[in-house]
Amino acid sequence: MEFAMTAERDYLFGYDIEDDRRRRRALKILRSESFGYQDSVFELSLTKGQAEELAERLLPCIAPETDKLFYVRLSLQEPAWQLGTGIMTPTGHLLIIQ
Repeated sequence: MEFAMTAERDYLFGYDIEDDRRRRRALKILRSESFGYQDSVFELSLTKGQAEELAERLLPCIAPETDKLFYVRLSLQEPAWQLGTGIMTPTGHLLIIQ
Protein backbone atom coordinates (compact mmCIF):
# COMPACT_ATOMS: atom_id res chain seq x y z
CA MET A 1 0.00 0.00 0.00
CA GLU A 2 1.43 3.38 -1.02
CA PHE A 3 0.79 6.46 1.14
CA ALA A 4 0.82 10.04 -0.11
CA MET A 5 0.06 13.26 1.74
CA THR A 6 -2.92 15.29 0.53
CA ALA A 7 -1.56 18.79 1.18
CA GLU A 8 -2.32 19.97 -2.36
CA ARG A 9 -5.72 18.27 -2.65
CA ASP A 10 -8.52 19.82 -0.77
CA TYR A 11 -11.73 18.47 -2.33
CA LEU A 12 -13.22 15.48 -4.08
CA PHE A 13 -16.25 16.08 -6.30
CA GLY A 14 -18.35 13.27 -7.66
CA TYR A 15 -21.60 12.73 -9.49
CA ASP A 16 -24.05 10.10 -10.66
CA ILE A 17 -26.06 11.65 -13.50
CA GLU A 18 -28.49 9.57 -15.58
CA ASP A 19 -28.93 11.88 -18.58
CA ASP A 20 -26.04 11.73 -21.09
CA ARG A 21 -26.26 15.40 -22.06
CA ARG A 22 -26.25 16.70 -18.48
CA ARG A 23 -23.50 14.23 -17.55
CA ARG A 24 -21.30 15.50 -20.41
CA ARG A 25 -21.83 19.11 -19.25
CA ALA A 26 -20.82 18.22 -15.69
CA LEU A 27 -17.81 16.26 -16.97
CA LYS A 28 -16.65 19.22 -19.06
CA ILE A 29 -16.94 21.62 -16.10
CA LEU A 30 -15.10 19.33 -13.69
CA ARG A 31 -12.36 18.33 -16.15
CA SER A 32 -11.57 22.00 -16.73
CA GLU A 33 -11.03 22.53 -12.99
CA SER A 34 -9.46 19.25 -11.84
CA PHE A 35 -5.93 17.92 -12.00
CA GLY A 36 -6.93 14.29 -11.58
CA TYR A 37 -10.04 12.26 -12.03
CA GLN A 38 -11.30 8.74 -12.40
CA ASP A 39 -14.68 8.14 -14.01
CA SER A 40 -17.02 10.47 -12.10
CA VAL A 41 -14.78 11.42 -9.14
CA PHE A 42 -12.49 14.45 -9.43
CA GLU A 43 -9.67 15.86 -7.30
CA LEU A 44 -9.54 19.65 -7.01
CA SER A 45 -7.39 22.09 -5.12
CA LEU A 46 -9.85 24.84 -4.16
CA THR A 47 -10.70 27.27 -1.42
CA LYS A 48 -14.01 26.77 0.37
CA GLY A 49 -15.52 29.62 -1.66
CA GLN A 50 -14.30 28.18 -4.95
CA ALA A 51 -15.73 24.75 -4.05
CA GLU A 52 -19.11 26.33 -3.29
CA GLU A 53 -19.02 28.28 -6.58
CA LEU A 54 -18.17 25.11 -8.50
CA ALA A 55 -21.07 23.28 -6.86
CA GLU A 56 -23.36 26.14 -7.94
CA ARG A 57 -22.08 25.83 -11.53
CA LEU A 58 -22.86 22.11 -11.46
CA LEU A 59 -26.40 22.42 -10.09
CA PRO A 60 -28.00 22.95 -13.56
CA CYS A 61 -26.54 19.57 -14.56
CA ILE A 62 -28.38 17.77 -11.76
CA ALA A 63 -31.96 16.48 -11.71
CA PRO A 64 -32.51 16.11 -7.93
CA GLU A 65 -35.10 13.35 -8.36
CA THR A 66 -32.69 11.03 -10.23
CA ASP A 67 -29.10 12.32 -9.91
CA LYS A 68 -26.51 12.83 -7.20
CA LEU A 69 -23.72 15.37 -6.73
CA PHE A 70 -21.32 15.42 -3.81
CA TYR A 71 -18.19 17.16 -2.73
CA VAL A 72 -16.11 16.56 0.35
CA ARG A 73 -13.14 18.37 1.81
CA LEU A 74 -10.20 16.05 2.38
CA SER A 75 -8.50 16.12 5.75
CA LEU A 76 -5.03 17.64 5.67
CA GLN A 77 -4.08 15.72 8.80
CA GLU A 78 -4.71 12.25 7.38
CA PRO A 79 -2.60 10.55 4.71
CA ALA A 80 -4.25 9.56 1.45
CA TRP A 81 -3.86 6.02 0.19
CA GLN A 82 -4.19 4.27 -3.11
CA LEU A 83 -5.51 0.83 -3.93
CA GLY A 84 -4.97 -0.60 -7.37
CA THR A 85 -2.58 0.24 -10.17
CA GLY A 86 -3.95 3.52 -11.55
CA ILE A 87 -1.53 6.01 -13.05
CA MET A 88 -0.33 8.63 -10.55
CA THR A 89 -0.62 12.34 -11.29
CA PRO A 90 2.59 14.23 -12.22
CA THR A 91 2.97 15.32 -8.57
CA GLY A 92 3.03 11.67 -7.53
CA HIS A 93 0.07 12.16 -5.20
CA LEU A 94 -3.33 10.77 -5.98
CA LEU A 95 -6.29 9.40 -4.10
CA ILE A 96 -8.08 6.82 -6.21
CA ILE A 97 -11.54 5.56 -5.32
CA GLN A 98 -12.51 2.37 -7.10
